Amino acid sequence: MSRFALARTWPTLAFALLLLGQAAALALSLGGGAGWLPWLLTGLLALSSLLALATLSTLRRARAKAERAQRTLEEAIDALPASVEIYDETDRLVAFNQRLVEIYPHMLREFQRRAGFEDMVRASLARQGIPEAIGREEEWLAERKRQRGRQSAPLLQNVHDEIWLRVFERRTPSGGIVGVRLDVSDLIHEQQRLAASQAHLHAIIQSAMNGILTLDAEGHVLEVNPSCEQLFGFSAAELQGGHLSMLFSGGLSELAPQSLLGQPREVSARHRSGEELSLQLTMAEVRTATTHLFVCIVTDFSERKRQELRLKRANELLARQSTTDGLTGVGNRRLFDQALQQEWLRSARSGQPLAILLVDIDHFKQYNDRYGHVAGDDALRRVATLLRSCVGRGGESVCRYGGEEFVVLLVDTDLAGAQVVAQRCLDSLRLAAIEHEASPVRPTLSLSIGVAARLGHSQVAAQSLLEAADAALYKAKQGGRARMVCEARIA
Repeated sequence: MSRFALARTWPTLAFALLLLGQAAALALSLGGGAGWLPWLLTGLLALSSLLALATLSTLRRARAKAERAQRTLEEAIDALPASVEIYDETDRLVAFNQRLVEIYPHMLREFQRRAGFEDMVRASLARQGIPEAIGREEEWLAERKRQRGRQSAPLLQNVHDEIWLRVFERRTPSGGIVGVRLDVSDLIHEQQRLAASQAHLHAIIQSAMNGILTLDAEGHVLEVNPSCEQLFGFSAAELQGGHLSMLFSGGLSELAPQSLLGQPREVSARHRSGEELSLQLTMAEVRTATTHLFVCIVTDFSERKRQELRLKRANELLARQSTTDGLTGVGNRRLFDQALQQEWLRSARSGQPLAILLVDIDHFKQYNDRYGHVAGDDALRRVATLLRSCVGRGGESVCRYGGEEFVVLLVDTDLAGAQVVAQRCLDSLRLAAIEHEASPVRPTLSLSIGVAARLGHSQVAAQSLLEAADAALYKAKQGGRARMVCEARIA
């Protein structure tokens, strides 16, 4: 027998022995017992007194121990980060902790008077303390009572606007209910932010000008955006499930998505109609604990390729006149001056506007000082390439105007169209993220662009268009750089 069990049973055994002794003494006294009988009775009385005192002492210790255990249990429940509430078989509150009061401070009076669950819910509904029940209180209450203590999964409840609780309820063998409410507001708010972020990302992908494909780890198409459908001439349903190789030629069928990571590469493809496409493919990997995907961004350079071919033929004719900038490969100042004069007169004849982008690389001297002239030359070439990629129609040209300045001549283009091209140039260089730690504007290379548009006029010098763009460029620099400024007057 354990020590605890013996401590509980010895008073009973002692009382039993004492009763037997008193019974024996009574029998002897009735039978005319000996003179020692009074002494026996006296001893038994003393023993009874001692036993009574010992019993009382044991009961006091047991009571004190029970009170300590009760206090420890209450303190432990109060220390929990979740609220705890206990109801009897009639669904009346019999115990709760301080966390429940912190969540529902307006319900303190109901808690203290140990109200029934339905009464407390009705009091909360009357205060409109349950947002999801507003306007359908009785229906919500009936459903809540039906589910009470029977949910296979915890109940998610919104209270006090920004507070979200996960409610766990379990019935006890005696028919009561134990409820635990855990504050999951941070988790819900994070889920809401994530949902908003996903919706934002989805909107960006859907509206992106570039084709975007989502691939599985083997290179099979999972999703495509509308630009991709338009680019290849196939619907999303037709593309989904197929391998990346069905869209591109040039040996990509033997390459896994992992092998396409890194620098963008130019590939060939064909539109559904058979038209040949020149594309730039950029692959990015998305890997988490549960997800492994690839995102393929496809940029259509077909028009740029055609333009390059036209420019190549023109350069061959003008090679002796040295109309190409030797460093960047774009047109030089001489070519621009000729093109400006020609297109100005053509604009005067056709009545179509002519636009100019005058582009300056921000703080390029500091770039050369920081990285050296070799890196500076490479940066000029990269900027020139980006500018050329942003010009998408035939007859338009990019020229190096001098030093770190470039000029873009846009034929048949009004100011709004020129703004679109200028913004594309700004965005393209920003996405290229060419490091420029010495720049006071931002840690990557940036552009200032002056935009101007005019209708050509035989009695007005073409130089006026260039002067307007130069004035706009000056304002862009004065305004903080890394931006464009438009000269709005059309004359």
